[in-house]
Amino acid sequence: MMDSRDKLKKVVEALNEKKGINIMAFDVDEKSGYTDYMVFVSGTSIQHNQTMSDFLQRELKKEGFIRPLIEGAQSSKWILVDAGDIIVNIMLDEIRDYYHLEDIWSDSPKVDVTSL
Repeated sequence: MMDSRDKLKKVVEALNEKKGINIMAFDVDEKSGYTDYMVFVSGTSIQHNQTMSDFLQRELKKEGFIRPLIEGAQSSKWILVDAGDIIVNIMLDEIRDYYHLEDIWSDSPKVDVTSL
């Protein structure tokens, strides 16, 4: 079984493979109490968001993780993938800009996703 850092690497690789935009990750382990990493990514359309979410779920399953909890797949403007130690927010730009969720975690260490 992978540790959460390896799982984060798999998540970022999957999002990159499906052309996710502006991927950001924060190490929130010290602050959240329920997850280790919070990931944000933008999609160009509802279909793009669905594709990233579906692919991410398949990739996690291949690695032996149980099916993550999914919220928002109906509208797909904002899909939340709860993979336990990693929470992934797949959002349209306008939703991401409106909520500014990254600001909530801005005092947490930002992970350099290009180094994973």
